[in-house]
Amino acid sequence: MFFNRPTSFLFYRAAGAAALLSIAAILSAPAQHVPVKPATGQQTYRLRCASCHGANGEGTKQSPRPLTGDRSVGDLSRYIAQSMPPGPKKCVGEDAKKVAAYLYDAFYSPVSQARNVPARVALSRLTVRQFRNAVADLVGSFRDPAPLDAKRGLKAEYFKAKRFDNGERVLQRIDPQVKFDFGQAGPVPEQFEPHQFSIRWQGSVLAPETGEYEFILHSEHAVRLWINDNDVPLIDAWVKSGNDNEFHASLTLLGGRTYPLRLEFTKSTQGVDDTDKKKGKPAAKAAISLEWRRPHLAVETVPNRCLLPVFSPETYVPSTPFPPDDRSIGYERGTSVSKAWDEATTTAALEAATYVT
Repeated sequence: MFFNRPTSFLFYRAAGAAALLSIAAILSAPAQHVPVKPATGQQTYRLRCASCHGANGEGTKQSPRPLTGDRSVGDLSRYIAQSMPPGPKKCVGEDAKKVAAYLYDAFYSPVSQARNVPARVALSRLTVRQFRNAVADLVGSFRDPAPLDAKRGLKAEYFKAKRFDNGERVLQRIDPQVKFDFGQAGPVPEQFEPHQFSIRWQGSVLAPETGEYEFILHSEHAVRLWINDNDVPLIDAWVKSGNDNEFHASLTLLGGRTYPLRLEFTKSTQGVDDTDKKKGKPAAKAAISLEWRRPHLAVETVPNRCLLPVFSPETYVPSTPFPPDDRSIGYERGTSVSKAWDEATTTAALEAATYVT
């Protein structure tokens, strides 16, 4: 479509006038108010306070004292409004409250100070329990491992004489625990002479927890008990006088481990064999029981669940007394290195070396 010149001129002139009127209307309109977001306490602190007190309240040359203390947020707010910053123009009103709340939470209060301290790497030594188990494992690594067996009880051998000779053995079985009262007869009356017989129990005992165990033997006749030492008996009442029938001995065991156990009992006269003279006469009563007192518990017969019919190797248990470990936060920690602890480790090292030798 084509316009003639006069018509085109009039059209463009009118369009230009309209545009000028629009621009004029925009320029003459009142300016709109854009709200300004109030400064936060952190922003105000950095702008007005950090130059004197440091970015984190650590202090500067101008004000070397750190911003720490026990004032409340309200007290801090009032102090800032009255005194800060130095000079006529103070930080007052909402600004003082925001600054007080910010610095209280960021670095002023005791809680924030504890939170801002970097984690300290604390050195630790072995606790007494850890030391004993570590030494036991080290020595035990040179021995055969303890055999595992689901059976419980002790391997028992019954002999018809006072000698533990295979030729005299008439009965072999697994006894669930050692608690017998044979009366005046033998274990099997038709096979045993009531005046003379012997029994040997062998296997292992399981210590449920670490601590001192007291073992107790009850018998009117000769008895011997070995635990965790195949050479030296823990209780030796093989030759005794008087009417003693209760024998005690204690030793320290580490929990969760098995220890070799051997118990021997004989009903006979030690020394001169006078069996022939006793024939036809009433036999003396015979009974035996093996009990223990676990750490902090009452006396009981050693239960079936803690007896195994297999023989375990010995376990080295250091006997050196140690000072107690730190339990300030509820559990044992190896943190303190006292003179007593240092002496104990030296003594324990010598003890272990002697045992290995």
